[in-house]
Amino acid sequence: MAKENKPIDWAGIEKDYRAGAMSVRDIARWYGVSHTGINKKAKADGWVRDAKPKHIDRSEPVERVAKPVEPTVDLSEKGKLLAGRMMDELDAVTSLHGELEDMICDEESDPRRRQALLKAISLGERAKTLKDLSATLKTLTESAAPAGKKAARKDAAAAAAAGGGKFAQRPGPKLVVDNK
Repeated sequence: MAKENKPIDWAGIEKDYRAGAMSVRDIARWYGVSHTGINKKAKADGWVRDAKPKHIDRSEPVERVAKPVEPTVDLSEKGKLLAGRMMDELDAVTSLHGELEDMICDEESDPRRRQALLKAISLGERAKTLKDLSATLKTLTESAAPAGKKAARKDAAAAAAAGGGKFAQRPGPKLVVDNK
């Protein structure tokens, strides 16, 4: 079966090339083309690279850089949401295991790659992933828990005292002095 040629995003390659933040080999790896092809196209079309920044380590092209985490977001909650999404993916792989296995066997001609893909969706790997996700969720839940029993009791006592009632702290004695 012949490979389908997918279209090359020359506009995106040109933008990343001109930005100068990534090496030509990194750009080639990202877009799935050869670095010599990019160099030839750049020379033919007259692309000029900007001066390279001192040191920028990017694993993605310039326009695809992830946004920084907002400081107001609770990281444990964000981690729990991410683990939940990963559990959903694991559920999808488990429910469609037969279809995925058939697709891999039908489409993949390289035997080593086929074995690696089949291992990735195997029961053992899915069980290991579930175990790791469970441990992660446990750790995130424990880190978000209150400090402990003593701290919880202290907080409960402070709340009861602030609310008044028979457990509230009594005010000090009143001095009544009439100096007339």
